[in-house]
Amino acid sequence: MTKKILLIIVEGQTEQIILEDYLDEYFANSMIRFDVQREDILTKWDANKRIPNIKNSVVKVIQGYLNKYKFLAKDLTAVVHITDADGCFIAPEFVKVKEDIEQNLFYTEDAILVNSDKRKEQIEQRNEMKANNARILVANDHFSINRLKVPYQLFYFSTNLEHVLWNERNEIPTEKVHKADDFMENLTGTIEEYLRGFLPVSQELPYREKMKKSWAFLMDGCHSLQRGTNVPLLFEMIKSDVQ
Repeated sequence: MTKKILLIIVEGQTEQIILEDYLDEYFANSMIRFDVQREDILTKWDANKRIPNIKNSVVKVIQGYLNKYKFLAKDLTAVVHITDADGCFIAPEFVKVKEDIEQNLFYTEDAILVNSDKRKEQIEQRNEMKANNARILVANDHFSINRLKVPYQLFYFSTNLEHVLWNERNEIPTEKVHKADDFMENLTGTIEEYLRGFLPVSQELPYREKMKKSWAFLMDGCHSLQRGTNVPLLFEMIKSDVQ
């Protein structure tokens, strides 16, 4: 019997580094495939600087992967999508101008610091766009690909993956891959066990209730700047739907 594909859409290579080996080992009944975007499709403007339809954007990514590797929609068992929260659900007043910061964007526990009023406006627009797109995707549990319904689920790291793994919200981009490799080499136990320590809801709840509450938590106050993730629920989704 040919294995079906679990497609995992991620922003960068670090997500693949920390998840791929574990998923390959523990979910051997499926082909685990990562599609690294090297950008955040939840905040990507189209060529004419218009906000694209996020559902269409996700379908385009899925179809692009299938076309590139000569697969069909029926070969997919599910699509998993992982995003960084990036503080996108905070209120505009928590995007604050601090002209003496070295970089033009700096995350803290309860604010996003920027170095100019123009940058503040840009980040507020980015946050609104990303928050709206995330809400749309969270409400989706499947996409229609070539008239076939493919299960879909969006998960998050907050503020970002590096924040959850080694408590650094403002990691230097060139250091991320090296530090992710080091993190995995020194990890005791499994990545699933480690990430469960940052799940912001009770482990005892049913899967769907945990998903719902984990997103409700993230969308409240400044939680999208604080250290947490619902990626452990990804493993539950796979266990229930893929095995």
